[in-house]
Amino acid sequence: MFPKGVDEKGDTVYHTIPSFKLQTQLGDTLVSDSLQGQVYVVDFFYTTCPGVCPRMSSQMERVQKSFIKDNKIRFVSISVDENKDSVPALKAYADKHNAVPGKWYFVRGSKQEVFDLAQKGFFVSAMDDKNPEDFLHSEKFILVDYNGNIRKYYNGLDSNSVNLMMGDIVLLLKDIEKGYSFRKDPKKKARIKDLF
Repeated sequence: MFPKGVDEKGDTVYHTIPSFKLQTQLGDTLVSDSLQGQVYVVDFFYTTCPGVCPRMSSQMERVQKSFIKDNKIRFVSISVDENKDSVPALKAYADKHNAVPGKWYFVRGSKQEVFDLAQKGFFVSAMDDKNPEDFLHSEKFILVDYNGNIRKYYNGLDSNSVNLMMGDIVLLLKDIEKGYSFRKDPKKKARIKDLF
């Protein structure tokens, strides 16, 4: 299930993510508006995560490699640990996963900003754990289309789910080729009650 609704004409209306501005692994700023007209995949992680994060990042690395030559796809990994995930820590983690600068962004923001973005913008979990060294966060990959609309969620730990995502990416990239991209329409925002 993914956030979408139906308008009065019966057309599918996808949830548009809110604007964000986050610091990248290179110390510069990624502004969500710069991703308009492109397809991108978002996940949440932290560099010292002992469990799911390395596996998710390995899956994302595999997807990046599959689309390395396509300039209309980006990847955004958002840290949930503002204290430990400094710019150098993000850069080291990005290098470990062969992230191509300008294609795969590892980003950070304040805890409140990131948690709000996760929960209210992407509709996934991100919060402190009882253990101050741990965080609870979603294992989902979130596919966002060329208009900033969430299209679907995938299990970032499951190769089959990630393979399905890659097929859906191909379809969205074909939409861009057909000229369906970058249509800013305020009616594209679904009402929360229509999402699930």
